[in-house]
Amino acid sequence: MDIRAKDFVLMPRHLRKFNHTQIEFFDGKKGKLFYPYVMVREDRTIVPIMIEKRDNYERIHKVYASRELVAERKTLRAQLRSTGTTGRG
Repeated sequence: MDIRAKDFVLMPRHLRKFNHTQIEFFDGKKGKLFYPYVMVREDRTIVPIMIEKRDNYERIHKVYASRELVAERKTLRAQLRSTGTTGRG
């Protein structure tokens, strides 16, 4: 099954295909994905967050590729699922 198919459950290793996309966390922080890290700006410094750690991966809310929503998690307990869009502009 293709990872860009609708309702495909994404694991941290699948996010490698979405490298250089925007990631939004549940706490409102936004960053850019450089697998296996998400670079988040905090107080004029850039902080790397490793998404292979389960706690950090579960905080991901949305994944945007070229302004299109490619993956989304509805709640903190829900799985990160693909929305079925390609995100290629």
